[in-house]
Amino acid sequence: MKLLCAADLHLGRQPSRVPGHLEDLADRLTPAESWRRLVALAKAEGVTAVLLAGDVVEDEHDFFEAFADLRSGAEELAAAGIALVAVAGNHDVGVLPRLAQAVPSVRVLGAGGHWEALPLGSGGTRVNVVGWSWPAKQVTASPLDGLAEALAALVPAPTLGLLHCDLDRSRSAYAPVSRAALSAAQVDAWLLGHVHKPSFEVGAGDRWCGYLGSAFGADPGEEGPRGAWLLTVGDAGLAVAPVPLSPLLFDTVSIDVSSLAAADEVSAAVVAALEAHGRALADLGDVRPLAVGVRLRVVGRHDMRAAIATHLEQEDPRELDLTAGGARYFVHDVSFEVYPRIDVAAVAASEGPRALMARRLLLLGGPACDERTALIDGAREAMLEAARHSDYGGLEPPDLSDDAVVAALRRAAARLLSQMTETRP
Repeated sequence: MKLLCAADLHLGRQPSRVPGHLEDLADRLTPAESWRRLVALAKAEGVTAVLLAGDVVEDEHDFFEAFADLRSGAEELAAAGIALVAVAGNHDVGVLPRLAQAVPSVRVLGAGGHWEALPLGSGGTRVNVVGWSWPAKQVTASPLDGLAEALAALVPAPTLGLLHCDLDRSRSAYAPVSRAALSAAQVDAWLLGHVHKPSFEVGAGDRWCGYLGSAFGADPGEEGPRGAWLLTVGDAGLAVAPVPLSPLLFDTVSIDVSSLAAADEVSAAVVAALEAHGRALADLGDVRPLAVGVRLRVVGRHDMRAAIATHLEQEDPRELDLTAGGARYFVHDVSFEVYPRIDVAAVAASEGPRALMARRLLLLGGPACDERTALIDGAREAMLEAARHSDYGGLEPPDLSDDAVVAALRRAAARLLSQMTETRP
């Protein structure tokens, strides 16, 4: 049995940072296009059901904005014998149940904050889907009350949990729940919505758990492929594969200018980097993005850094309109991280603040040791504390893996070392 699972579609939401010269694509660079692609994929794969983990609609007042697209897709699925099952999240707590009344083939599970189970069967394979929908715009208590009773009444079969929640944040108004509590429940896979960054993966006891991520990349804060997850239930258990569907992709592309012979070569280097990025997308076929928004990082060390910076001001990459890999590319931000050539080892052998910074830069690029681990752990804690600040509550959680923390530290150390070198007496 195959199931197609997605979350945070946000029908009615408008993307940001898309330039005016892509106006001809405006009608397709929307969550509705992700929904149309999802429906087409469900039919092509012959799935038994489409499962949506909340925030199907962007806003309580987007009934008419979402109605036509939701109805059209739901009717296509119903005609193909595919069930459409959803739970309401904090964005569509009121509007999704009203849409379900207007579109009878949409099944909303767990209305009013009560756990509800739905058995699904195909070709002799059965699964149970349990879901819980938001009863109000804010939920400060764990939504797991009543789950045990709902599970106890089920016929034994693989069980999937459909939930829109705030994972591992105890003081939250967005249905806080702990990963430990989810693991303790007799559920084989927790399909979560709310956080737009995908983190769905196999955990303890070979059980899947995590955020499905947003089905549509709406702004530069939602980098990387966005779409759905194809879940296959068989004798060997669960098999899961991500499927990119978003017509709009945001990503970061870096170019190293250290080897450029002249400052004006940077423009060709930008084009070459974006074309290489486009070639990597070509394998996606019909589900490749229609447009790609790029955060361009110009990095490296060069004696002509000022000339390169001036050239980028004169030939601003943000004016580029390039087609590569079947997608229209645009640059929404440029980060200039080119610094003077510095003999880091020689500076590290000296004395003073510059030497300390150089030693840390060498330490980060070296082998594992206690001092390097302590530096990474301390930075990770500081980054996590910053991410928890209320000002950043709406952003995706940062990548705090060792590689990501080291990369952030090395960028900061290189920048500070260069500034110290340029301003020293």
